[in-house]
Amino acid sequence: MNTEQPTAVVEENTEKFHIEPGTILKLKREEAGLSKKQVADRLRLRIAIIEQIEKNEFEPDQVATFTRGYLRSYAKVVNADEAEVLAALDATVGTQAPQEQEMKSFSRKTNREKHDSRIMALTWGIVIVIVAISSVWWWQNQQKDALELSIEEDSALVAETEQQPELDTAIDQISAEPSEPVTLPSDTATEQSQPTSQEPVVESSDTAAEATTEAATEVTAPVEPEVVKPEVVANRLEISFNGECWVQVKDATGKTLISGIKRGGEAVELEGKLPYNVILGAPQNVSITLASETVDLSGYTAGKAARFTLP
Repeated sequence: MNTEQPTAVVEENTEKFHIEPGTILKLKREEAGLSKKQVADRLRLRIAIIEQIEKNEFEPDQVATFTRGYLRSYAKVVNADEAEVLAALDATVGTQAPQEQEMKSFSRKTNREKHDSRIMALTWGIVIVIVAISSVWWWQNQQKDALELSIEEDSALVAETEQQPELDTAIDQISAEPSEPVTLPSDTATEQSQPTSQEPVVESSDTAAEATTEAATEVTAPVEPEVVKPEVVANRLEISFNGECWVQVKDATGKTLISGIKRGGEAVELEGKLPYNVILGAPQNVSITLASETVDLSGYTAGKAARFTLP
């Protein structure tokens, strides 16, 4: 019988040749027919960084942050094995402690959170500013509409007040016109001119004719009504109010004739030494007459105080 004896396996203690990661990537690049510039353009890196990688010039403080990422990207471009490249890197410079990598990762996360917080705060600030501007714009439009409505009402009131003196003047003119003369019929005049039969006729014919003529003249003469003209006082100041208004009037001596708030429907008459210094808080609510002549207040803007001197 042939006895099978185990064949002695002679292990060769040959050391494998260690290839650095930059050398692996360089060989793969040359096999792919790519230049350093092409790889740098695809990775968006500087050619100097590609040259450092291929020369295996790695800085220890960049292994965990940049170098490993660069090597992975480079391996993908030249179709190299990422695991083999990283293993060669670990054999060349050694790996960093996991605790250090975790601390760096935590620091990176903290920076990102700070960045996100800043962006969020800026966003909220912009939103608040937009809301504030919109609120101010809306409030200004409301105030503008209210002011325009008030101006329109004041203008209508001023126009009505200006028309009122014209109407009063027209009424005064109509009432001042003389009535038509009253003429009696001729028969009545003849009867009056003839003496009654009961009275004795003593007067002569000439005297009777004169009496008849005077009687006819008295009857036919028009009766003119007596027009009573209002007394015009040069320093009489009349103020009427169709709305609430603060008023102050001083004469030439500095004496205050009136000062205070008057309400619609009130009227005052003042007499002092000319000229008058007048201040009106709401001129659109006031009508003024000096010496029976109306003072024009249409030139004063509604909503603003009016200051002027009369006459």
